[in-house]
Amino acid sequence: MSLKIEPGDGAKRTFQRGYSPEEVRTRVDRTIQEFLQGMKVPGYRPGRVPASYVRSRSPYMASVHEEVRRSIHAEVVGDLIKGPSETVVFLDPADFTVTEENEKSGLTVTGTIEVFSLPQNFVYEKISLSPETAPAVTKDEVESAIALLAKQGATQFVPDLPADTAAEEGDLVGFTFSFVDPVSGLARDGRQTVTVGDPRVPESLTRALIGKKAGESFTGKIPFNIPGEKKGERSRSETHEATIGVLSVRRLSPLTREELFTSLLGGKEPSEGETLESLVEAKVLEQKLTETLNRKMEELVVEVLSRNSLPVPEGRIDLEIARMKQSGMSDSEIDRERVKKDTMWWFILDELASKIPVVPSVQRVEQEFFALIQRAGSPGKNEERRNEYVEQAIVSARRRLTEEYLLRNATFSGWEDFFSPGGLLERLKWGTFGVLPAPSEQIGQAHDHDHDHDHDHNHDHAGHRH
Repeated sequence: MSLKIEPGDGAKRTFQRGYSPEEVRTRVDRTIQEFLQGMKVPGYRPGRVPASYVRSRSPYMASVHEEVRRSIHAEVVGDLIKGPSETVVFLDPADFTVTEENEKSGLTVTGTIEVFSLPQNFVYEKISLSPETAPAVTKDEVESAIALLAKQGATQFVPDLPADTAAEEGDLVGFTFSFVDPVSGLARDGRQTVTVGDPRVPESLTRALIGKKAGESFTGKIPFNIPGEKKGERSRSETHEATIGVLSVRRLSPLTREELFTSLLGGKEPSEGETLESLVEAKVLEQKLTETLNRKMEELVVEVLSRNSLPVPEGRIDLEIARMKQSGMSDSEIDRERVKKDTMWWFILDELASKIPVVPSVQRVEQEFFALIQRAGSPGKNEERRNEYVEQAIVSARRRLTEEYLLRNATFSGWEDFFSPGGLLERLKWGTFGVLPAPSEQIGQAHDHDHDHDHDHNHDHAGHRH
């Protein structure tokens, strides 16, 4: 067996994997023997059927050759993943077959791969960003937040709400929906109840429901969660032109200030000087800080990508876009440049995780795991899917910590207000962005953690580091 990988344009590489006639014949003979183990043929004792019996029958040999083809394909994919020193992010072997002729002349498997790696002079630390001022909170913002939190924490409905009440943010709206699936041509309908403004409710649906009253109907392009057609198949989100009929609008009675204060304390006694206003002010400040850090991170991504010239694996980008379409997104909803930037950034983070000492805590991985469940649905009793979620959660947690490391090591006017001792993160007790500190979670400290990692992958588009 021989494997050749030759440079191509940008991220592309071409490969050739050769098998001699003897190698192909040995695999065919071995597969025939496996085939014979379960075969019962009149006139032959079990286990005594000769290989010539299979070789003389074309349908049997077609099955044998297909099994050999599958095993060779899997072997080529595995060796390509292990072979290059760079991370393989996309695999595209050319189609091939195994026939009797290959037992005489041998076999050559060809195709292309796409790889990703960081150059020796890759710039990622001490990136200069625009000035930033630490966020502050006004009294009016605190009062507005108190009113909103009182609504969100409500558990009792307003009795005798007028029938002509128009839906507002925070209301529970029940509605029917109907549309025709453009793929299958089947009519789909159902009923649903959502909380208007809930982050899990698509923004387009929230906008469509606000101001509507019970008994009203309207049409619009609305995203729907379509269940899988087969048992165990994942649901998908699809946007369709649908008819919506509002059935009911229910409104919760806001909590009193005393009830809200008790709720925010979570059963604890208030500490000295702690008030409803001080608790809510901290919540608003945390939200503003999160928005600011997200904005700085976006800026950092653009700066890192612009400072470093990296070949783009276009095949992998096409694959990511195909996945998005399979999940129900339309062409108009997909920004190729955004997909390219996000995908390249994931690869950069995964590569840097082997250089930067970051260790996600169990708490951080659990947070990512439950966030994944909210986005993709519970794995239930499917152990394979659950393990997949855990692997994704670990990768995601490491990526986020790597991002935090990069931003902490960026430079901008106002940096001290955020990251220095006594800065905003320390005052809010954020050991990491948005997550309370855990003793096992370290940033920028040496450790003995194993940095081998995988990208999301399957057999036709792998991403590994070995």
